[in-house]
Amino acid sequence: MKTKAALSLAILSVMTVGASHATVSSEEVAKLGTSLTAWGAEKGGNADGTIPEYAGGMTKPPANYQNGTGRWVDPFPDEKPLFTIDAKNVAQYADKLTPGAQELIRRWPDSYRINVYPTHRTYPQMPAERAAATVKNATNPECKTTANGVGLSESCLGGFPFPIPKDGYEVMWNHSVRERAFGGFEGRGTNLVVDAAGNLANPQQYSVYTSYPYWSGNKDYYFYSATTTLSPARDSGNKILLWYPLRYDEKDQRSWSYSTGQRRVRLAPEFSYDTPITPLGGVLYFDESNMFSGRMDRFDFKVLGKKEMYVPYNSYKQVTAPIDTLIGKKHVNPDVTRWELHRVWVVEATLKNGMRHAASKRNYYVDEDSWSILASEGFDQSGKIFRVLLANFGANYISGVGGVDWASSIVGYDLARGGYTAVSSQGDPKAFFKPIDKLPPNVFTPEAMAGRGVR
Repeated sequence: MKTKAALSLAILSVMTVGASHATVSSEEVAKLGTSLTAWGAEKGGNADGTIPEYAGGMTKPPANYQNGTGRWVDPFPDEKPLFTIDAKNVAQYADKLTPGAQELIRRWPDSYRINVYPTHRTYPQMPAERAAATVKNATNPECKTTANGVGLSESCLGGFPFPIPKDGYEVMWNHSVRERAFGGFEGRGTNLVVDAAGNLANPQQYSVYTSYPYWSGNKDYYFYSATTTLSPARDSGNKILLWYPLRYDEKDQRSWSYSTGQRRVRLAPEFSYDTPITPLGGVLYFDESNMFSGRMDRFDFKVLGKKEMYVPYNSYKQVTAPIDTLIGKKHVNPDVTRWELHRVWVVEATLKNGMRHAASKRNYYVDEDSWSILASEGFDQSGKIFRVLLANFGANYISGVGGVDWASSIVGYDLARGGYTAVSSQGDPKAFFKPIDKLPPNVFTPEAMAGRGVR
């Protein structure tokens, strides 16, 4: 009741300043908290009931979760697939499959399949103050993108900036600043790379801290991460530090690297756009981490609307699968994947004239409940799909707020060169990923990075 009362008060207050926001009408704002959630998702299910009504999401861990461990468990262990999509019946479901998913089935018709499970809208109900801030953003004329979408105004803090988006840039900014925890995460995971011949390279184990300062009032940066390589031995102690700014039109992202061989911290501005991520075998680019990260100045982002699609969702089983169970010669084991029917915003990104990038076009499929990109495909200069990205996503049921992506847990397929990567697997017995309200002091500074650099 307290949440509903605070939200109702917020809606009334922003409606009194009315349509001073040029792009969102008072009629649209009135839907927030009624037919829409405060952050813009349709509350109702679909016509045939295959997408259920939103009922508040998953705010508590399953009974078999061991408190404090950061070892996630599947909340739906006994569910069976409703049906399977493969090469034999893919045409029947093509209207609800991304081009990337269809390409994976076409590429491996004998082995790739999509297991479709019942849909669960697990994204947790937002706290009242954050819901109210999101509603306020909808009509605040100062909450806007800047420089044709490249930057985000500092006036959008505390809630999703665009619960009723009007263009592709606004959808992508919702994804970039999306809520994942009250403070941040501490974790340990494994990055896996399989080459074109089906050989698994030495797994890269790492530790990571992440933070989301947008939600605590930081007017400069919306994301920090500090990653340290633990193995293989030759790379142990290497570090990467990233800061992503709100005002990309005024600031660039800040990137630093530390090499144990050189024993020094250096600026790394090349960690952006389509620079390959070396520890991932070059299968992913830096702007493909978190499904998309970085400056939006090289593409035109156009929202094509909302659509019901089969997408990866509630991927706890896949993230926690033992490595030898997860990895296959050509692709991850379909038996550990989980696909569900959800409504997604479809955003098309087209390379601008005069700009350079390995991709000529990209499509993004953004969850209406969490604003997380769930799937993406990239097209090369000849118009062929050369990259397919599939996100691992679930509700952050440990702290009961936001959606968790296990530090950008992604499966990325390089269809041009062959091979794939499974990023941030939690399948190793030592892996964990837990929300923490208070991060260690100065963990996201280059000075602290250097101080922790001796091994």
